[in-house]
Amino acid sequence: MSDQIVGLINPGMSLIFAAGGFALWLRDRSLIYVLGYVLSAVLIGFSFAINHYTQDPGQRGVQMLVAALSITAVISLVWSMCHRLGQRTPLLLWLAGGLCTVVLVFFADHGRDVSASLLAVNCYCGVVMVMGAQIMAMAGSRQLVDRLLVWIFAIVAVQFFVRPITIIMLSDTMSTAEYRGSAGHAVLVVTAAMFTLVLTAAILAATISDQIRAVRHSARTDEMSGLLRRSAFEEEARSCIVKARAENRTVSLVVADIDHFKQVNDQWGHPTGDAAIRSFGGIISGAIRPGDLAGRIGGEEFCIVAWNCPGSAAGNLAERLRGALVAQAMEGMDADSMLTASFGVAELRDGESYDAIYTRADAALYRAKKQGRNRVVVEQDTAAVAATVSELPVAPPTDRKAHRGSTGRSAGLGRGAAIAHGA
Repeated sequence: MSDQIVGLINPGMSLIFAAGGFALWLRDRSLIYVLGYVLSAVLIGFSFAINHYTQDPGQRGVQMLVAALSITAVISLVWSMCHRLGQRTPLLLWLAGGLCTVVLVFFADHGRDVSASLLAVNCYCGVVMVMGAQIMAMAGSRQLVDRLLVWIFAIVAVQFFVRPITIIMLSDTMSTAEYRGSAGHAVLVVTAAMFTLVLTAAILAATISDQIRAVRHSARTDEMSGLLRRSAFEEEARSCIVKARAENRTVSLVVADIDHFKQVNDQWGHPTGDAAIRSFGGIISGAIRPGDLAGRIGGEEFCIVAWNCPGSAAGNLAERLRGALVAQAMEGMDADSMLTASFGVAELRDGESYDAIYTRADAALYRAKKQGRNRVVVEQDTAAVAATVSELPVAPPTDRKAHRGSTGRSAGLGRGAAIAHGA
């Protein structure tokens, strides 16, 4: 009776953990990797149950089924954790290798010696775990829980190699039925239960960590534009300026405002205005570099911190954004109408705070508005110089016109734009 109860430990634990994982996935169905863990737990639970409660465990069909379930469980577990980190896996290669291992199990003599089958299945599972640990490590995550998972995978992989070899070395030749009643099998049950608990705890910690990061990201990210919210942007911008001063780096600030945005909402409706925000946010996200910051700091106002970038280069960035917005077909607007934006740019001065550089960039934006909109004005320490840069502007198609307000005045320049440099 006690042997039967012990045999329930791993299947019971696995199915309980699988149920918990499935409930977690039902709560947040974006956690696809959790399904991989659920499948792994179900398969390994059935594997232990079949192996323990089958009357004749030495049957080839039984051992092939147990091997297939165990190998697929390991592959599913490794895939799920790699997928969580955004890493691709050689899934087809692993499945093909698993199939070959099951074929080897078929040719093993289970009625006389369990060694070949035991060694083949465990070593192959160890190989998959080693590859999984390496792929996860290549993700380069600095999160403690991710590093912990890599080490746990590596330790589990080692035990897959050490345990069967140790059993073979310390035991006489035995059949599958004899192995099931041996001390080696008891060690397997205990170690499997222990590692299941450790892996489940680590995966649960990783999932909770993911959820916390997702909540923080949601709280810091503007849902419509996909950029940072004002508070989060200003917090990071101030830190960026402190870092730039410490590393003697050049930083520039770009402030942008969509022209006549109220009229866009009034004429085409708020859904079109929302589409404009999403579109401009996407354009900015696609144009900035990994070290830059971008945020939506007002209804139609956006801000960019260009890292290690002088004012002239930031002006070029702003001009590219201006041209891209002009060329973008806007959902909900007439085909012959276009959306434009004005930009102010300022380069960080020695000892200057975020508030000070923002004030200068915002003043440059105001001049861009006063000069006719749909243009870039770069704030500089030198005297005011206004110059049209012919090679930078993106001229709108000739069959399109700038959006006009109730006064009939154009929202943009129509055929090109100026980058103005002023004090």
